[in-house]
Amino acid sequence: MNKTKQTGLVIASMSLAATAAFATDGRYREYVVGERAGGMGGAAIAVASDVDAVFYNPAGLAHSHGDSISLSANLYGVQNYKTKGGLDWGGDDKSDSFVTIPGAMGGISRLSDEWVAGFGAFAPKQEKRHLIATDSQRRNFTHGDYNDQTLWIGPAIAWSPKDSRFSLGAGLFAVYRDFSLSQSAFKGGLYTMNGALDMKALGVLASVGAQVDLGDGWSAGVSVQSPNVRVWDEGTLSMNMAADGNDYLDVGYYSRDVRVDNYIPWQFAAGIGRTEPGLWGFALDAIYHPSKDFDLMRWDIGGERVAQSIHLHSVLDVSLGGEYIVAKRYPIRAGAYTAFSAIRVPDDPNNTDFITTDVDMYGLTFSVGRRTNLMSINVGIDYAFGSGHDLSDNSFGYSKVRTDCDRSVTMVTVSTTYYF
Repeated sequence: MNKTKQTGLVIASMSLAATAAFATDGRYREYVVGERAGGMGGAAIAVASDVDAVFYNPAGLAHSHGDSISLSANLYGVQNYKTKGGLDWGGDDKSDSFVTIPGAMGGISRLSDEWVAGFGAFAPKQEKRHLIATDSQRRNFTHGDYNDQTLWIGPAIAWSPKDSRFSLGAGLFAVYRDFSLSQSAFKGGLYTMNGALDMKALGVLASVGAQVDLGDGWSAGVSVQSPNVRVWDEGTLSMNMAADGNDYLDVGYYSRDVRVDNYIPWQFAAGIGRTEPGLWGFALDAIYHPSKDFDLMRWDIGGERVAQSIHLHSVLDVSLGGEYIVAKRYPIRAGAYTAFSAIRVPDDPNNTDFITTDVDMYGLTFSVGRRTNLMSINVGIDYAFGSGHDLSDNSFGYSKVRTDCDRSVTMVTVSTTYYF
């Protein structure tokens, strides 16, 4: 392969990989998961005591009232995204997508007076985008689809000595990410491009936590989550690009040997709350992720090793929620949370090697339910919105465009739990 064509391959494949980096925007939650936590804005570190505790703080399992199984917790929602003038020919990047997600499911088993075990499966991230944009007068066409989902599955165990106010817990998760992308573009008289990317990554991470009863209904909790360690990955990259009269960009490439990573940094969380059993409660959490650099993708082109690197900034998110229980059977919950991006679009749009977005989002939650001695059911809504910046590169290596963008996610939750 001659040097000019190899360089063209690098530019074009980096452009496709950069779009995958766009999806990795550094928000550690697209919405909140769980039954009680889902209605309370994700505030659960100090007060979780059901299947939610497996995900938020395993120490909370020690305060469960008995065995239970959560048979279903589904999310139905709409995701909206809009960038004004984000396409290189001046068109708007706008998409509306419907998603159906298994939000959380699992069970709890009390092993003894002091030990409680739990198991959970959670989907804290699901994003879809579909774009068709045209400027037929100037013969400009853009089409793109991508789907990005992450699933956490694993057990947890908690211990609380008899007559003690303390509880400790630990959990272990398999974290699986499945990402697919296809895009095509035609800019009249300049270039055509088609590309597809599929990547899957499986990793493991661990969590430990503690809760303490402070008295008078008050409780506090802390949890630490380890980074995600990759154990398996698979990636496929395919693209072709041609520029009129330019041998430099008359290229095609296919590889089944793309190495990928789904890195999740450390998480440190602390919370405080107060509960009057059967009456009301509230909770406040703070969640911190430190900064980190890692390679999202690595691949070879003609013996040249190419990497798509990402820098994650440190992020501090908060969750606040409360509940009021009518007639000791009908919980009404509301909450708010932040979901800040760990990736930032630079002021100089060409001062980065990947395409990204830095939308900071704010969420509101609300749910109503009914609980008996044998079961509970809750129906809720999770609405998150935000604005920020988008860095687009539909000119495939020639220039980048920094624009303003808006994003919103609306989810409807339905959960059912049976107690034994």
